[in-house]
Parts: sequence; structure tokens; C-alpha cells
Amino acid sequence: MDNRTLGLALSLLGLALIIVDASFIMDFMARGLELHKTCPLPPEVCPFIEPPWQGIFIAVIGVAILLIGVYAYRKKPYVPQPKLGQKEKEESVAKLEGDDKTVYELVKAENGMIFQSKLIEKTGFTKVKVSRVLDSLEMKRLLERRRRGMSNVVVLT
Repeated sequence: MDNRTLGLALSLLGLALIIVDASFIMDFMARGLELHKTCPLPPEVCPFIEPPWQGIFIAVIGVAILLIGVYAYRKKPYVPQPKLGQKEKEESVAKLEGDDKTVYELVKAENGMIFQSKLIEKTGFTKVKVSRVLDSLEMKRLLERRRRGMSNVVVLT
């Protein structure tokens, strides 16, 4: 089942739950007002005047289901980028200049795999600069970052 179908189903379920619950609460309140007419207690302590907590709880659940459904409906599906062919990769590498080329060559010199923190040490660049260069190289599909514990490993693709 895709995100849009699931989102639509959850949204409709949440909306139906809210509508049924609202009608339940309104009916309960109307009956409570009728019963209060014969109740000798003052309005502050009369149990027939307050809305039922169960109805409010169910309404909150209905709103949560509705919001999850809207989120699922609007979420774009993940589409992985196709890998570059050898020829395209060589052309992209040949076009690299400056910091991009420096970082790419460093990763290549480390057998195609290096920790991002080690890359920062070896280049002398700031963390932000290395991150931006890696973003650029990832956009060109020349390398990717993979999470390893608390750090990233940079790997050539």
C-alpha cells in the first residue's frame, strides 16, 4: 500500500471517529442537561453538566489519527538515485576543481573509505566546509556518507 492510499484511509478513519465521537458527546451533554433539571445539586458539582472524559480522549485520538493520515498522504516516497556508470563517473571526476577535488582525492587515497572526522583533520578545513564539500560530492553521486555510531564514514560510490 502506498503512502497516499494509507494516508487517505487514516484521514477518513480519523474524521469518522471525530464525527461519531462529537455526536456522542453532544447527545450525552443534551441528556445530561435534561437530567440536571431534576438534579437537586448545584451546577458546579452536578455530574450531568460536564462532558465525559472518555469522549474527549477519543476525540484527541481521532485528531491524532487524522494528522498522521494527512502526513502520510503528503509525504513524498523515497526514490533512490541511480548510480553513475563508469564513463559518467570519470567525466564527473575530471570536472572536479578546488576543494571538491582535494576531498575526493583524499577519499580515493584512503582506499575509497574514510571517517569524516579524519577528513577534517587531513584537509584542515572546518567541519562546516567539509560537510558542504561532501554535500556537493554527494549531489554529483561520486560518494556517500554512511552513519557509523556517532560519526560518518565517507565511501566512494
